[in-house]
Amino acid sequence: MKKNGLIIIFVFVLLAALYFIEMSKVKTDGVNNMPTLDNLQTDEISANWDLFYKVRATIIDGQSASFSIPEELKDKEGKEMTISGAVVFRGNGCEMIDNDKTRVKYFFLVPTLGLAQACELQPDEAMRWTIRVDLATPLVLHRNEMIDAQFTVSGIFNIDTSNPYEAAFFIANANAK
Repeated sequence: MKKNGLIIIFVFVLLAALYFIEMSKVKTDGVNNMPTLDNLQTDEISANWDLFYKVRATIIDGQSASFSIPEELKDKEGKEMTISGAVVFRGNGCEMIDNDKTRVKYFFLVPTLGLAQACELQPDEAMRWTIRVDLATPLVLHRNEMIDAQFTVSGIFNIDTSNPYEAAFFIANANAK
């Protein structure tokens, strides 16, 4: 009986020691190292997403939504915009050429941080920062290039909230790299 008790105490002490060793490796500089919208460090191109985070969408019915769009974002309409993010391929924007190649006419761009939460998104949240990118010249991509794709796109920025479930924001005549 004493032997079993000693083994249980030894295992408990060993687990506690391992726990304290691992916890001592955690840096507590008072700054959360996990990027969030409050402490995200971005370059100039990625900073264009900041205005999209301020957009609010409220679903009215299954077809429409009302938007609160900051004036700074409205002021960019009709002007050249460069922005980078994660790419989502869906809809009629993709046409298979053969088993390995796809012609892409348009795709959807989301902030990389937002893509990590895509499985949890509600439609009103996704509407706020999904941009449809209509390419000036279609891209031909191999299947592997379409996995975890991230592009920097440049084109003319437009707002059209008439079909918000697809996208309310557009970049037309775009170049992607």
